[in-house]
Order: sequence, then C-alpha cells, then structure tokens
Amino acid sequence: MSLFAHGESNDKGMKLLREGKNKQALQTFEKECNNGNGWDCGNAGLMLYVGMGVNKNISESKKYYNKGCELNDIASCENLAEIAYKEQNMVSAKGYFEKVCEMKKYIKNSIDAKTVAKSCKKVNSIK
Repeated sequence: MSLFAHGESNDKGMKLLREGKNKQALQTFEKECNNGNGWDCGNAGLMLYVGMGVNKNISESKKYYNKGCELNDIASCENLAEIAYKEQNMVSAKGYFEKVCEMKKYIKNSIDAKTVAKSCKKVNSIK
C-alpha cells in the first residue's frame, strides 16, 4: 500500500497526522476527497484500510480508493489493484494494474513513475 507517497508539507490533513490527530486528519481527507482531490481520497482510503488511529473499514477504504482512482490518483488505483490481487480477484487486479499502467500523463514524481512501471510489469504477469 502506498503511504501518503506524495504529500505536501503544508497539507492540512498531513499536518494533523503529524500532530497525532488522526480522526481530524481523516475528516480533512474525506472533505477534500469530496471536493475532488484524488490524493486525499487515497489518504482516507489508506487510513481506513490499515486502521490508522481510526476503525479499520476495508469496504469504506475501497470506496475512497475508487473515488481517488476515478480522479486519476495513481496510488489509489494501485492500492485497489493490490487489494484485488491479495483477494485473488485477478480480473479486477489486472484491470486496475492496466489502468495504472495507462496513467503516465498523471505522473507527478519518481514514486508515481515507479508505481506506473511496476504496474505495467504486473499486468503481464497476471493470466
């Protein structure tokens, strides 16, 4: 799972996380996700997936990852792919890995570039 891979130091949700205010951070990420910020959707998804200071909720996590993926957040799509792969849902996993592989124009940094390259390789390994 990608963990806040490309956060900005001035992001309010990240600041709250650094202060240990996880519930408020989640609320901030959820609000920004609903305002169309895919990166914040992914952050909300991750917090819910691992139970980072909040109740673990895989179903809700997937909803946030899906919204982030729809908003072209590479990490959100990759996390959905990894979850599907872990759950042995190879059709979904391959589809999400393919989507990540096609997201080259949304690369913002070297972490995104590595994620896209890794996903392109994984597509070919799934039958």
